[in-house]
Amino acid sequence: MKLLLSRVVLILLLSLAASGGVHAKKYRPVNEIPGQVPETDEERGIWQVGIAHQNQVRGTEELVNDPELEHYIEGVIKRLMGSMVEEIGMEVDVLVFKDPTVNAWVYPNGTVGVQTGLLAAMENEAQLAAILGHEVSHFLNRHAFIQIKAKQKTSVLGKGLGVLATVAVAAKTGQVDTGLLTSGQIWTDLVTSGYSRKLESAADSQGLHLMAAAGYPPEQALPAFETMRLPEDNVVDVAKMWSSHPDIDARKKNLSKQIKKNKAVSSGAGMDSERYLHAIRAAALSNAQLQMKYRKFDAAIARLEKFTQALDTNPAGHFLLGEAYRKQTPEGNLAARISAYQNAITHKPDYADPYRELGMAYRQQGQKQQAYDAYSRYLELAGSALDAPIIGWYRDNLAAISTAPQ
Repeated sequence: MKLLLSRVVLILLLSLAASGGVHAKKYRPVNEIPGQVPETDEERGIWQVGIAHQNQVRGTEELVNDPELEHYIEGVIKRLMGSMVEEIGMEVDVLVFKDPTVNAWVYPNGTVGVQTGLLAAMENEAQLAAILGHEVSHFLNRHAFIQIKAKQKTSVLGKGLGVLATVAVAAKTGQVDTGLLTSGQIWTDLVTSGYSRKLESAADSQGLHLMAAAGYPPEQALPAFETMRLPEDNVVDVAKMWSSHPDIDARKKNLSKQIKKNKAVSSGAGMDSERYLHAIRAAALSNAQLQMKYRKFDAAIARLEKFTQALDTNPAGHFLLGEAYRKQTPEGNLAARISAYQNAITHKPDYADPYRELGMAYRQQGQKQQAYDAYSRYLELAGSALDAPIIGWYRDNLAAISTAPQ
């Protein structure tokens, strides 16, 4: 229940931050007034909502929880921000969520949330930098707070901003009123709002500048933004915040103009696709498992085939590819499955799971001795596994069949 409520709080926070509006007051960027943001109790409350959600999800199964992966993404953010990290006195922080949706966001305090679907969809580090630069720009310019303030005056949500105050208090007390968070039209409006075109354009422009200044080819922002586009038949989902952002085509057109106008010369950083895939491998494999869970087998297979071609020595990638083949066609594609499982074992001879699945595949093929040997090896490696008794039964049954009089 706590995890469910935390997701509700996150959606509320992001949706409020993503609401369009008019900005009457000029709020100085965080890096121009280091140590002074948040400036008011109101803004501090908004920060606390985000921090409360971060605290609730840390260490849970909602996250990939891979320190090496987090360190890599944090390194990209630090490269984009340069000296601003030290000037602001912030600790760069990333949370990687297990979710196949192509999505990322930034909390009011600068912590970046990235979903496995986004990491898997990017082709290289430069494309990831384009998205992260955009989100960092939202943080630097305090866009979450600006939008919430604007909504107080310009939207039907104005009457519901008591909800925000309630959640801000709840972030400190640990008590969340789910009735308030999920009520009627206010809830519908919150979860379907998008950032105003003005603030999106500002974040696009500054993100592009951060990219170029960090040495990344700015033109890589174009395919990165294209990846964020949802298919026309995709049902609007509260998690797909990027889907409701202003028109992707218009934004790409504007970015193209800026790239041509500025003629920034980059060092070509972040273009090594294989290096990028190696860096995000934990997220890529987690995302493939999620795609299989949601029966997106073609997408999972395409990603895993690419993964295993680039990172041929990664046993988990080969095993998951075999699993994708198996789950897509339980009674067929045996040769491809067997090949994938064998590749996994080649690179990790004591990897138990591929032996179990090899036994199953050989059994389907009628190759009794090979199935018997694979089952036996699995039991040697995983004799205490929960499924060991049933695998033992399969193996012993094969032995009984082979010794039965003909």
